[in-house]
Amino acid sequence: MRGKRFNFGVISVLVAVLVVSIAFIGGCTGEPSPPIPTPPTEPVPGPLSTQGYVYDDKLGYGFDYPGGWEFHVYEGEFVGKNIKKVVSFEKKIPYEGGGYVSVELELMVKPVTDLQEVKDEFKQGLERSGLPILDEATISVNNISGYDILSGTPTWKLRQVAFFANGMAYIFKYSSQEEFYRMYEETFDHVLNSFVIE
Repeated sequence: MRGKRFNFGVISVLVAVLVVSIAFIGGCTGEPSPPIPTPPTEPVPGPLSTQGYVYDDKLGYGFDYPGGWEFHVYEGEFVGKNIKKVVSFEKKIPYEGGGYVSVELELMVKPVTDLQEVKDEFKQGLERSGLPILDEATISVNNISGYDILSGTPTWKLRQVAFFANGMAYIFKYSSQEEFYRMYEETFDHVLNSFVIE
């Protein structure tokens, strides 16, 4: 009687190990199918999220920045030829089914001849990428002349705003999927309107 119980216990353990092994091997050998992300639902706009101030005394500019976003600064050999500095912010928003949507905001500072040079560069880049121009305008913020261009598709938007002063272009870029672009556009507008050159 005692031997039968022992054998039953050993057999139960072996069956359990076999089932776990088959499940593990099946998971390892088959190509995992990528999860199909659930499209994000229309987000609910929250309060304006600018909570700090970026100031660069060497390049002489400053602006409010969105708090709680990932923050990176690139300069020197990390940014490429003729680019003085890149300051970037990214907000990652999780999908319900897995993965993230990114909302990105960036400032790039580089020497240029004039604002027209930046306009031409924007338009050539959009033409190469095939993105249509949806809107463009000449703007002024805090007595600084600028150019504002919106491009994109029905599901994704890219807005580029360039200011020019003292031989430098200060180029802001803002991009995301359409619904998140709309959600954080007020934040981007606040960043732009806070921009100063000293």
